[in-house]
Amino acid sequence: MSEINERRRLFISPLTKQTPALFLDRDGVVIEDCHHINDPDQVQLCRGARQLIASVHSYGWPVVLITNQSGIARGFFGWQHVDRVNQRMQELLGPQAPLAAIYANGHGPDAPAWSWRKPSPQMLLEAATSLNLDLPRSLLIGDRLSDLQAGAAAGVAMVFHVLSGHGPSARASVLQWHQKRREAGETDDAPALQLLDTLEAFPLPLLQQGHPAP
Repeated sequence: MSEINERRRLFISPLTKQTPALFLDRDGVVIEDCHHINDPDQVQLCRGARQLIASVHSYGWPVVLITNQSGIARGFFGWQHVDRVNQRMQELLGPQAPLAAIYANGHGPDAPAWSWRKPSPQMLLEAATSLNLDLPRSLLIGDRLSDLQAGAAAGVAMVFHVLSGHGPSARASVLQWHQKRREAGETDDAPALQLLDTLEAFPLPLLQQGHPAP
Protein backbone atom coordinates (compact mmCIF):
# COMPACT_ATOMS: atom_id res chain seq x y z
CA MET A 1 0.00 0.00 0.00
CA SER A 2 1.39 3.44 -0.93
CA GLU A 3 1.55 5.59 2.22
CA ILE A 4 1.38 8.67 0.01
CA ASN A 5 -1.72 7.77 -1.96
CA GLU A 6 -3.60 5.11 0.02
CA ARG A 7 -4.60 4.97 3.67
CA ARG A 8 -6.88 2.96 5.91
CA ARG A 9 -8.11 3.25 9.47
CA LEU A 10 -9.61 0.20 11.14
CA PHE A 11 -11.85 0.70 14.14
CA ILE A 12 -12.71 -2.95 14.77
CA SER A 13 -10.69 -6.16 14.84
CA PRO A 14 -11.12 -8.82 12.14
CA LEU A 15 -14.42 -10.61 12.62
CA THR A 16 -14.36 -14.19 13.87
CA LYS A 17 -16.57 -15.33 11.01
CA GLN A 18 -17.18 -13.91 7.57
CA THR A 19 -19.82 -11.19 7.81
CA PRO A 20 -21.50 -9.09 5.13
CA ALA A 21 -20.85 -5.36 5.26
CA LEU A 22 -22.41 -2.16 4.01
CA PHE A 23 -19.95 -0.09 1.98
CA LEU A 24 -20.62 3.65 1.73
CA ASP A 25 -19.04 6.41 -0.28
CA ARG A 26 -18.28 9.50 1.83
CA ASP A 27 -18.86 12.75 -0.08
CA GLY A 28 -22.44 12.96 -1.29
CA VAL A 29 -23.56 9.88 0.65
CA VAL A 30 -22.53 10.22 4.30
CA ILE A 31 -21.63 13.92 4.24
CA GLU A 32 -22.74 16.67 1.90
CA ASP A 33 -20.48 17.07 -1.12
CA CYS A 34 -18.74 20.45 -0.84
CA HIS A 35 -16.35 19.90 -3.78
CA HIS A 36 -12.99 18.86 -2.32
CA ILE A 37 -14.01 19.60 1.25
CA ASN A 38 -11.05 20.22 3.57
CA ASP A 39 -12.57 22.29 6.40
CA PRO A 40 -14.18 20.30 9.24
CA ASP A 41 -16.48 23.25 9.96
CA GLN A 42 -18.17 22.60 6.60
CA VAL A 43 -19.04 18.98 7.38
CA GLN A 44 -22.77 18.23 7.36
CA LEU A 45 -24.31 14.78 7.38
CA CYS A 46 -26.50 13.77 4.46
CA ARG A 47 -30.15 13.17 5.19
CA GLY A 48 -30.64 9.78 6.83
CA ALA A 49 -26.92 8.94 7.14
CA ARG A 50 -26.76 8.71 10.93
CA GLN A 51 -29.98 6.72 11.17
CA LEU A 52 -28.94 4.27 8.45
CA ILE A 53 -25.50 3.59 9.90
CA ALA A 54 -26.98 3.15 13.39
CA SER A 55 -29.57 0.70 12.05
CA VAL A 56 -27.00 -1.30 10.08
CA HIS A 57 -24.78 -1.49 13.16
CA SER A 58 -27.71 -2.71 15.26
CA TYR A 59 -28.13 -5.63 12.84
CA GLY A 60 -24.51 -6.64 13.42
CA TRP A 61 -23.27 -5.49 10.02
CA PRO A 62 -20.02 -3.49 9.87
CA VAL A 63 -20.15 -0.24 7.90
CA VAL A 64 -17.06 0.55 5.84
CA LEU A 65 -16.38 3.93 4.23
CA ILE A 66 -14.55 3.94 0.87
CA THR A 67 -13.62 7.31 -0.55
CA ASN A 68 -11.64 8.84 -3.41
CA GLN A 69 -9.86 12.03 -2.33
CA SER A 70 -8.30 13.29 -5.54
CA GLY A 71 -7.82 16.73 -3.96
CA ILE A 72 -4.57 15.32 -2.56
CA ALA A 73 -3.18 14.51 -6.01
CA ARG A 74 -4.46 17.86 -7.31
CA GLY A 75 -2.65 19.72 -4.52
CA PHE A 76 -5.81 21.16 -2.95
CA PHE A 77 -5.19 19.67 0.51
CA GLY A 78 -3.25 16.99 2.38
CA TRP A 79 -4.00 13.91 4.44
CA GLN A 80 -4.22 15.99 7.59
CA HIS A 81 -7.25 17.79 6.13
CA VAL A 82 -8.89 14.48 5.18
CA ASP A 83 -8.30 13.21 8.72
CA ARG A 84 -9.87 16.30 10.29
CA VAL A 85 -12.93 16.07 8.05
CA ASN A 86 -13.29 12.37 8.88
CA GLN A 87 -12.96 13.10 12.59
CA ARG A 88 -15.71 15.73 12.43
CA MET A 89 -17.91 13.35 10.44
CA GLN A 90 -17.49 10.67 13.11
CA GLU A 91 -18.31 13.18 15.85
CA LEU A 92 -21.56 14.05 14.08
CA LEU A 93 -22.42 10.39 13.55
CA GLY A 94 -21.91 9.72 17.24
CA PRO A 95 -21.29 6.48 19.12
CA GLN A 96 -24.57 4.91 18.04
CA ALA A 97 -23.54 5.05 14.37
CA PRO A 98 -19.94 3.78 14.32
CA LEU A 99 -17.82 3.00 11.29
CA ALA A 100 -15.85 -0.25 11.16
CA ALA A 101 -13.17 1.25 8.91
CA ILE A 102 -12.34 4.07 6.56
CA TYR A 103 -10.45 3.40 3.32
CA ALA A 104 -9.28 6.42 1.35
CA ASN A 105 -6.99 7.19 -1.55
CA GLY A 106 -5.49 10.40 -2.83
CA HIS A 107 -5.05 9.34 -6.46
CA GLY A 108 -6.01 11.56 -9.37
CA PRO A 109 -7.88 10.55 -12.53
CA ASP A 110 -4.69 9.21 -14.12
CA ALA A 111 -4.26 6.55 -11.42
CA PRO A 112 -3.46 3.03 -12.70
CA ALA A 113 -6.30 0.52 -12.82
CA TRP A 114 -4.79 -1.52 -9.98
CA SER A 115 -4.76 1.43 -7.57
CA TRP A 116 -7.35 2.03 -4.84
CA ARG A 117 -9.12 4.75 -6.84
CA LYS A 118 -12.70 3.78 -7.66
CA PRO A 119 -13.95 2.29 -9.98
CA SER A 120 -11.17 -0.08 -8.95
CA PRO A 121 -12.46 -2.61 -6.39
CA GLN A 122 -9.20 -2.62 -4.44
CA MET A 123 -10.46 -0.75 -1.37
CA LEU A 124 -13.31 -3.24 -0.97
CA LEU A 125 -10.99 -6.20 -1.51
CA GLU A 126 -8.53 -4.86 1.07
CA ALA A 127 -11.36 -4.35 3.56
CA ALA A 128 -12.67 -7.86 2.97
CA THR A 129 -9.25 -9.34 3.70
CA SER A 130 -8.51 -7.16 6.74
CA LEU A 131 -11.92 -7.46 8.41
CA ASN A 132 -13.01 -10.93 7.19
CA LEU A 133 -15.98 -9.63 5.20
CA ASP A 134 -18.32 -11.68 3.03
CA LEU A 135 -18.33 -9.69 -0.22
CA PRO A 136 -20.91 -11.83 -2.09
CA ARG A 137 -23.46 -10.92 0.60
CA SER A 138 -22.38 -7.31 1.05
CA LEU A 139 -24.08 -4.13 -0.14
CA LEU A 140 -22.84 -0.78 -1.42
CA ILE A 141 -24.38 2.69 -1.66
CA GLY A 142 -22.91 5.43 -3.83
CA ASP A 143 -23.85 8.61 -5.65
CA ARG A 144 -21.47 8.18 -8.58
CA LEU A 145 -21.20 5.51 -11.25
CA SER A 146 -17.62 4.77 -10.19
CA ASP A 147 -18.89 3.76 -6.73
CA LEU A 148 -21.24 1.19 -8.21
CA GLN A 149 -18.63 -0.06 -10.66
CA ALA A 150 -16.23 -0.67 -7.78
CA GLY A 151 -18.89 -2.65 -5.93
CA ALA A 152 -19.71 -4.68 -9.02
CA ALA A 153 -16.04 -5.46 -9.67
CA ALA A 154 -15.64 -6.58 -6.04
CA GLY A 155 -18.60 -8.95 -6.37
CA VAL A 156 -21.03 -7.47 -3.86
CA ALA A 157 -24.62 -8.70 -3.90
CA MET A 158 -26.38 -5.36 -4.47
CA VAL A 159 -25.49 -1.78 -5.33
CA PHE A 160 -27.69 1.21 -4.53
CA HIS A 161 -27.61 4.56 -6.30
CA VAL A 162 -28.77 7.51 -4.20
CA LEU A 163 -29.86 10.92 -5.45
CA SER A 164 -27.78 12.91 -2.97
CA GLY A 165 -24.45 14.47 -3.91
CA HIS A 166 -23.71 13.83 -7.58
CA GLY A 167 -26.64 11.42 -7.76
CA PRO A 168 -28.96 13.56 -9.92
CA SER A 169 -26.33 14.12 -12.60
CA ALA A 170 -25.11 10.51 -12.46
CA ARG A 171 -28.48 8.70 -12.51
CA ALA A 172 -28.70 8.56 -16.33
CA SER A 173 -25.20 7.08 -16.67
CA VAL A 174 -25.97 4.55 -13.92
CA LEU A 175 -29.08 3.36 -15.75
CA GLN A 176 -27.20 3.23 -19.04
CA TRP A 177 -24.40 1.19 -17.43
CA HIS A 178 -26.90 -1.25 -15.97
CA GLN A 179 -28.78 -1.58 -19.27
CA LYS A 180 -25.56 -2.28 -21.18
CA ARG A 181 -24.70 -5.03 -18.70
CA ARG A 182 -28.14 -6.56 -19.21
CA GLU A 183 -27.80 -6.41 -22.99
CA ALA A 184 -24.36 -8.01 -22.76
CA GLY A 185 -25.78 -10.82 -20.65
CA GLU A 186 -23.67 -9.87 -17.63
CA THR A 187 -26.47 -9.45 -15.11
CA ASP A 188 -26.61 -13.11 -14.05
CA ASP A 189 -23.35 -12.65 -12.15
CA ALA A 190 -23.69 -8.90 -11.60
CA PRO A 191 -25.01 -7.24 -8.44
CA ALA A 192 -28.62 -6.18 -8.43
CA LEU A 193 -29.21 -2.44 -8.78
CA GLN A 194 -31.67 -0.49 -6.66
CA LEU A 195 -32.41 3.22 -6.89
CA LEU A 196 -32.88 5.41 -3.82
CA ASP A 197 -34.03 9.00 -3.50
CA THR A 198 -32.42 9.32 -0.06
CA LEU A 199 -30.76 7.03 2.46
CA GLU A 200 -34.03 7.03 4.38
CA ALA A 201 -35.49 4.83 1.63
CA PHE A 202 -32.92 2.06 2.18
CA PRO A 203 -34.73 -1.32 2.62
CA LEU A 204 -33.61 -2.35 6.11
CA PRO A 205 -35.38 -5.77 5.92
CA LEU A 206 -32.51 -6.87 3.67
CA LEU A 207 -30.25 -6.76 6.71
CA GLN A 208 -32.66 -8.69 8.88
CA GLN A 209 -32.74 -11.45 6.30
CA GLY A 210 -28.94 -11.57 6.26
CA HIS A 211 -29.24 -11.00 2.51
CA PRO A 212 -28.30 -14.46 1.23
CA ALA A 213 -26.23 -14.55 -1.89
CA PRO A 214 -28.36 -14.73 -5.07
